Amino acid sequence: MSDYAKDEARIRQIIEDMFAAVSWNETAAPDFEGFAKAVRKDAVLVPSARPVNPTDIETFVGRMSGQYTTGAMKTFDERAHKTVVKVFGNLAVAIGSYEARIDGGPLGRGANGFLFVRNEGDWQIAAMGWDNEGEDKPFPPELV
Repeated sequence: MSDYAKDEARIRQIIEDMFAAVSWNETAAPDFEGFAKAVRKDAVLVPSARPVNPTDIETFVGRMSGQYTTGAMKTFDERAHKTVVKVFGNLAVAIGSYEARIDGGPLGRGANGFLFVRNEGDWQIAAMGWDNEGEDKPFPPELV
């Protein structure tokens, strides 16, 4: 396997692990530490809400943890669907679609964008943003 293919596979694995770690149901708790593991402490996270209100990983994890511990969300199932990765040296970008279901409700979809940097032999997320699909935002064919 080429170095490029190894890097691409590692980045895909990080993204899939994050989605699995942040999901929970009646029998499986979330792993917020695992979710945040690949995200730099100084990373910028930009949720889909407008106006833009960037946050950091600790604040985001705190918000999700609150949803779990208070029972505001009884189940949360989010999975990576299709991810496109481009690597150049110690820099990589990934854009991917995801599917999510909250409390057994309708299936929602969205897209994440990630900026990765290689540091100390592994890939870390330096920035990420996401948005949800809507009537005004149909999915591009390459992410379906």
